[in-house]
Amino acid sequence: MLSSADAVLAAQESAQVADLDSVKVELEEARAAVEEARQIAEQIVLEAQQHANQIRQSSVVNDQAGDLSPVEIQRGQVAVEVSAATVEEIAVAIMPSDWRVLVDVKNKDVLQKRFQYVTTKSRDQALRDLLAPIGLKHQYFFDLKDASGAKTPLLVISQR
Repeated sequence: MLSSADAVLAAQESAQVADLDSVKVELEEARAAVEEARQIAEQIVLEAQQHANQIRQSSVVNDQAGDLSPVEIQRGQVAVEVSAATVEEIAVAIMPSDWRVLVDVKNKDVLQKRFQYVTTKSRDQALRDLLAPIGLKHQYFFDLKDASGAKTPLLVISQR
C-alpha cells in the first residue's frame, strides 16, 4: 500500500510541477505583453506630442502681429501642415491666435473625424478647401467684443 501511496504522491508532485511550469510560462507571456503594450503606449504619446508641436508651429507661422483688416485676414497666406487633426484643430491652426473658432454642427462624427491637411494658400481658400468637401461652410465675425470691450473675433464653422 505504501508503494501506491508513494505513486500517488509522485503523480501529484509531478502534476504540481507541470502546473507551476505552465503558470511560469503564462506569467512570462503576460509580462512580455505588458511590456509591448507599454512601448506602444509610449509611441502613441510621442506621436501625439509631435502632432501637437506641428499644430503649434503652424499656428505660430500663421500669427501676424497687429490689428489686421478683414481683407488681410481673408487673403493672408497661411502655411499649415497637420496630420490626424479635427476640423476645429485645423481651423485653429489656420486662423491668427487671437481668433476664436466655433464649430456648430449637428453631425458629431464630423467633429471627431481626423484629417491630414496641408496648404499654403490664402486663409479663406484654405478654409474653403478644408470645409467644402465635408459639407461645411465658414463665416467670419470680425467686430465681436468681450465685456471689457476688447476685440474677440470669431470664426464660425457650420453645416450648409
